Amino acid sequence: MNRLSFAILAGIVAASGCTMAPKYERPAAPVASNWPTGPAYDPAGQTNTATVASAADLGWREFFGDPRLIQLLDLALTNNRDLRVAVLNVETARAQYRIQRSALFPAVNANGGGIRQRVPGDVSGRGQPLTTSQYSVNAGVTAWELDLFGRIRSLKD
Repeated sequence: MNRLSFAILAGIVAASGCTMAPKYERPAAPVASNWPTGPAYDPAGQTNTATVASAADLGWREFFGDPRLIQLLDLALTNNRDLRVAVLNVETARAQYRIQRSALFPAVNANGGGIRQRVPGDVSGRGQPLTTSQYSVNAGVTAWELDLFGRIRSLKD
């Protein structure tokens, strides 16, 4: 019986590492990571790649040189309602991710209570007043699903 229970436990542990969801691979970005090269793109007529930063490393304020244009863009970004909605959508997606991720962990519930009661002497049966106390503490795991095949783990993706 001991070997049988060990075999069943080993089978459960081996099956818990399996997942039915395919592995996600992020596609390559459809934009170039560097500035275009050539004489038409060189502002000073000299090609010096040591001083030219990568396009991904530049912030938007360094990309635009005119201070009035930078001020206009900053004002547009501050008052852009679509941008605010996009930020709220990102926060909503993050909240939904946290909710789905919380299903991986067990929900633990604990409560306690106490009752103290005084019984008069003519009702207690002894002829003297009686005080009784009763205390209780309960704890347990209320909801948790063993994720054998990765169903819950794949919901957060």
